[in-house]
Amino acid sequence: MDKINSLIEEIDIHIHRIVDAGVTQTRFMRACAKVDLWQKVEDAVRAKRSRARQARNALLPIQQLPTEVILHVFNTILRHVKRRCYHDTLKEISRVCHRWRHVIHHTPALWSKIYGSTLHQIVDQALERSATHPLDAWFSSIGTMNRIDLEGFVKRLSPHIGRCQSIALTYFGEWDPSQGLVQLIHRPAPKLQRVTLEDERALTDFSNAELFDGQAPMLKEVEVLGIACDWRGAAFQGLVALSLSKVFFPTIDYLLETLDQSRIISRLKLSFVTFQDAKARTMTPYIVLPLLTNFSLALDDIRTTEIIFDRINAPTCSHLLLFLPDGPEIGTHAARLAGKWLAKRQTPTPPLESTTFALANSKITLSAVSNGDREVLSLTFDFFSGEENMAHLLNGVNRVARELFNSTESSFKLDERSFALLENPKIVDELRQLPSVTTIEIGDPVSDLDSLRYWGYPRQFALPPFPSLRLFRTFHQPMECIFTILKGIFTEPITTAEDRIIHVEIHGTREPESDWLAYIATQMKEIVGESCRSSFVTTPRLERFGD
Repeated sequence: MDKINSLIEEIDIHIHRIVDAGVTQTRFMRACAKVDLWQKVEDAVRAKRSRARQARNALLPIQQLPTEVILHVFNTILRHVKRRCYHDTLKEISRVCHRWRHVIHHTPALWSKIYGSTLHQIVDQALERSATHPLDAWFSSIGTMNRIDLEGFVKRLSPHIGRCQSIALTYFGEWDPSQGLVQLIHRPAPKLQRVTLEDERALTDFSNAELFDGQAPMLKEVEVLGIACDWRGAAFQGLVALSLSKVFFPTIDYLLETLDQSRIISRLKLSFVTFQDAKARTMTPYIVLPLLTNFSLALDDIRTTEIIFDRINAPTCSHLLLFLPDGPEIGTHAARLAGKWLAKRQTPTPPLESTTFALANSKITLSAVSNGDREVLSLTFDFFSGEENMAHLLNGVNRVARELFNSTESSFKLDERSFALLENPKIVDELRQLPSVTTIEIGDPVSDLDSLRYWGYPRQFALPPFPSLRLFRTFHQPMECIFTILKGIFTEPITTAEDRIIHVEIHGTREPESDWLAYIATQMKEIVGESCRSSFVTTPRLERFGD
């Protein structure tokens, strides 16, 4: 350190000599010149320090990893980042060291995600740094997350449409689509594989021209909401996934002919599709979609639902979602449509071990598990709302489980926002009729953002005793809620361990202190009985998000 101080003194002497050489300058000007010279010295020292730091960092073990491994680490981090934070996270990673910054700036794949939730300068930068790499573009005018308007986003993206492999645009119809969107979607897109176009106010009309000029040969997945299109165009042929919501067709026959253009389709969703003449006689006997495995049909009118449902032959469909209109016949409709669905299936159903009833506020899902513990069938019924409708629907779904699935035992799952259903005596009566319930599950380890807040629960339940119950599992529920539900099931504790063993499995984000665990175990035995075996499992609460 003494040598360094000596060198600094020598530099100071040289600076004085340089400054004093300007004898015609004023004292203030010489002082300013001295400051400038020291600034240059400081800049030179900083540059030396930066190079020394780079040399040191290059010797760290992590820097010995191949670039491919470093990129794998980056992708693992970025895979779980929300769209609006993607480029900010990329920028933070690049600040770690010189090598990481160089790798990020010179890897086009990391810049291939073009999001409307970023500033237009970053969009321009991403388009430039992505070079010729295929692009994934996304924009949504819902919420306040965007820092660039749709017109500006489309204007920047249009010259690069030939590189896009996926495009997702969601906007409100007050924006004039002629302001660039038409030019975007009417250009050839030779690499495009997935497209989502959503007008939340259903004001956009692209029916007079083909999407992507009919030149999107790799397009396999299309999602359209509220936008009129040329349904006979090339963009709707040969698809493997199609979702149509709030769109218009002249007749049911026209819709069926459109679907018949994609006989290799495996996922189909039709939501609130309307028809100019829904009462017109349907001439198409049926269409065959041999690879369809997931089918969602949600229409306002049960008559139209049955017509379309009857005319789509999907012999391998294993996951079905139907929206049913409210009313006392909702359970009857569910049982009848489920019977038709199973009758159409040509794939042999393996022996079923059990069924699972999953209840939410306006939805029931019935899934069947094979002897290999694999879900082989899934049937979901959606409706608007109402506990009376839930009771009627549960009655119909129960009949499906018993009569069509030949179920002898079942599991019962309850969404954490649906505790009020357990206060309705008609729903509780239907729960008594379920095939022998061996497992009850409350909550979900994967939640959307809305369910992360606390919804509350009734202070007491009058539940069936579920005499076959062996496992009670909860995810991220308050302990008092767990105690309350168990008290509703076990009005009296089981007296002898020989009767049956009940496992209570509590999943939470962190394990309680040992004294609290002891208290929980004691409470469980007082409520359930000596046969209760309680355990706590540390389970992170995962978010389900898409922005």
